Amino acid sequence: MNRRPRIRRLAALAVALVAGTVAAGAAAQWAWKDDNGRLVYSNIPPPPNVKASQIVSQPGAAPAAARPGPSYDSDMNKPAATPAASPAATTKPKTAVELEAEFRKRQQERADSERKTQEAQQKEAAKAAECERARGYLRALEDGMRIRRSDAAGNQEYLDDAQRVAETERARKTVAQLCN
Repeated sequence: MNRRPRIRRLAALAVALVAGTVAAGAAAQWAWKDDNGRLVYSNIPPPPNVKASQIVSQPGAAPAAARPGPSYDSDMNKPAATPAASPAATTKPKTAVELEAEFRKRQQERADSERKTQEAQQKEAAKAAECERARGYLRALEDGMRIRRSDAAGNQEYLDDAQRVAETERARKTVAQLCN
């Protein structure tokens, strides 16, 4: 059994993986010319004093030669107006702070929505329980059960026929309101 070909294949695979990793890292770098004309490579954007024309490459973009730069009027301080400029081309990518703020806003909106849904469910459950209690009271009145209640002095009294009819009518209205 000769293990050398297998080891060589594994070594070649490892070298290829390392080379691929290094190449991917190099593709995600900024390159610009500094004031002295030297080419500077970095994984962070250039400082603000570097002009757009000095940027050679940036992650996820075409090289500066292939990128259309702003054209200038005879007045060199302001760019020429481009009538076909789309709004999407003028928007800048959002910063991490803006993305974080949007995320927190979405989280807050979701929490508010869930809270409102939960409150609505609690109200609905309370309404259903109150409806069931009113229906039970109406059934007791209609079945002829003796109903007693306390007066203001705390004395117990039973409903007579006239009071039962009035209380039954009031219970029906309550059921109609709560159980629609």
